[in-house]
Amino acid sequence: MQKHLVIIGAGAAGLPVASQVRRKNKNIEITVITSREYFAYSPCGIPFVVSGMINSFDNLILRDMKYYSEMNINILNKTTVDKIDLDAQEINFGNDKIKYDTLVIASGATPIIPPIPGIELEGVYFLNSLEDALRISKSLKNAKSPTIIGAGSIGLEMAHAFLKKGLKSRVIEMKDRVLPNMLDKDMGGIVEEYLTSLNMNINTSTVASSILGEKKVTYVKANGNEFETDLVLVSVGVRPNVELAKNAGIETGSTGGIVTDASLRVRRKGKFLKNVYSCGNCVEVTDIITHKSTVSALGSTAIRQGVVVADNILGKNTVFGPISSPSIAVIGELEVGTVGVTKEKALEYGINPIEGNAKGLTRAKYYPRGEDIYVKILSDSDYRVIGAQVISKEGVKGRIDAMALLIGRKTTVHQLATSETSYAPPISSALDPLTMAARKIIGSD
Repeated sequence: MQKHLVIIGAGAAGLPVASQVRRKNKNIEITVITSREYFAYSPCGIPFVVSGMINSFDNLILRDMKYYSEMNINILNKTTVDKIDLDAQEINFGNDKIKYDTLVIASGATPIIPPIPGIELEGVYFLNSLEDALRISKSLKNAKSPTIIGAGSIGLEMAHAFLKKGLKSRVIEMKDRVLPNMLDKDMGGIVEEYLTSLNMNINTSTVASSILGEKKVTYVKANGNEFETDLVLVSVGVRPNVELAKNAGIETGSTGGIVTDASLRVRRKGKFLKNVYSCGNCVEVTDIITHKSTVSALGSTAIRQGVVVADNILGKNTVFGPISSPSIAVIGELEVGTVGVTKEKALEYGINPIEGNAKGLTRAKYYPRGEDIYVKILSDSDYRVIGAQVISKEGVKGRIDAMALLIGRKTTVHQLATSETSYAPPISSALDPLTMAARKIIGSD
């Protein structure tokens, strides 16, 4: 009898499972169920469509229904799963139900909805799907002064996209800096200075207390001030979408994410189920620095987890280890990268970090079009690297990826300070800013 793999969720975790399994196993039946109309698209590209850098949202769609049909993968879109019955090995949706032999829960995350009066008004949006993006884009045609609540990477990328459309953007952030989950205050200040130079209004240490209007938003009240606005994007983070799993008796952890073993199998009543997996940002993972549970909202993490799940379904016995969460945002011309923990996060978990900052150039001093590059490295008391932050108009991603590898290998700042680096005037300075920052920590500079 043909085995049946059912995947709930058609995002960056669920679809790689389906594709990877199909490439290696032509006989298994594969069904992917998603409540959304659109699937197999790149959500990270949405701000760049809004800004006009990319022509159309259609460009973000990487695969269509025909592609999956030709792969013999059945996609049920616009379909909401109502119930998972783990004992009967059944999925219920509407008046239908299907049996599974192996189940993958890749249900993703949902936006955090802060308890702000007026958040239900017309003109208030969240961005968690292509459907959301289309609604926001349509509303922008009649907007003049959008407000973004939350200065994370998505909020700032969207704020800059609004600027590119000729709109006056205002960003409201309750913490004392922009990108608070990525950067420390000193590094966040560099980004804020850049955004302010573009005539973006940045209000940090500011709490949005209410959204005002009759039917449609007209003002946002924050710290006693009323800011006129005609569109509000609430971008304060996401939380794991786990209600379906919890209702089935699957355990969740302290972060709210689904608990799994290293093979990404879920747990029920204290036992890991051999034929039920979970992956993506609905899953609880382990931070490589703090060794505490966390949730990763990164698409790169979701894809890697999807590959691990596919391997295990195919019998390869692959594990998913602790993560350092390297991430990057591109806000206008500025690239902002981070990996590991910030100073705030380190202190929260009882680590007293040692800091090293450096400013350098992306090219030799005499070579044209070199850009300033700002680097911050954090180490613990044993001088192991635990975090890095890099800001420039070029050359950020490679350095962040390199630091992710070094953090994973428990590299010390002494080793980083004496490591070899390549050099050519058009693409680097003779002494890399990462080396300079590490030397600051060990006292060599």
